[in-house]
Amino acid sequence: DVTRVADGHYRDSSTGYAGQVNIEVVVEEGQVKSVEVTKHSEKQFYSALTDTTAQLLARQSVQGIDATSGATITSQAIVNATARALAKGAK
Repeated sequence: DVTRVADGHYRDSSTGYAGQVNIEVVVEEGQVKSVEVTKHSEKQFYSALTDTTAQLLARQSVQGIDATSGATITSQAIVNATARALAKGAK
């Protein structure tokens, strides 16, 4: 529940298809304002980097995110890293 996360910038990472996928999440006033992939080694399926982050913003949750076709591992890495980052700010 994003409303239980303190305002701030949170970073974490998870293992993608080709290595670590690092993300940064910005939370302001109980809402996710941005989710950005800051570093990755993925060689293809770049659409997962934008599609997954867009879904996270739209849903304001890590639940119910559809993986990008052909890039399931990368999408899951972004969701997992986002969940862990948000957990760091839980009140």
